[in-house]
Amino acid sequence: MPTSPGLGAPGAEVDMVRPGTAVQRAARACCLLTCLLVATVASSAPRPGEVLPGFSAQDLLGRTHQSQEWLGRRTLLVVLTDKDGGEQMRHWFETAATRVPTSVHRASLLSLRLPFFVSLGTARAHAKKDVPGDAWEDTWLDKNGGMARALELSSDPLPYAFALDERGKVLAAVHGRADSAEGLALLDLLAKP
Repeated sequence: MPTSPGLGAPGAEVDMVRPGTAVQRAARACCLLTCLLVATVASSAPRPGEVLPGFSAQDLLGRTHQSQEWLGRRTLLVVLTDKDGGEQMRHWFETAATRVPTSVHRASLLSLRLPFFVSLGTARAHAKKDVPGDAWEDTWLDKNGGMARALELSSDPLPYAFALDERGKVLAAVHGRADSAEGLALLDLLAKP
């Protein structure tokens, strides 16, 4: 590589780098990384038109259920993947109560990655304190994050909400708050006949 005297100490040689080469490489790397991240986020959660993957879990009463149980009825499914998202999940169901007919089934998944020393029974007892008793059968819990992995959802305090049609296809999906424009649109979609 060519060198240039006169920069720094007298007689010192400094490597000359072609102008812009390092900057251009860094810009290309950033662009590639951004594209990969966008593709990963865009492809992670089930999207409209896709069928929700099958999985099973226990409700807060300890009974085992299959996701196929939602077939045959429209369903609002709210998924919590972080222990600190309970208030946001509750807000989804409170907002749905004012916008969605009672004929639309409501279901929630608590898919948390809890430490090995927290038993399923302990997690279930804790969840029962925060979930109304009439929703225990429709609140499914998994303490190892298996349902979140099946749905390809990352851990986040903001819930994931899905509007499902009678065939189990996703009509709309939102990762965020119920009172966001996207959240309200999802609930309004479930309210349509």
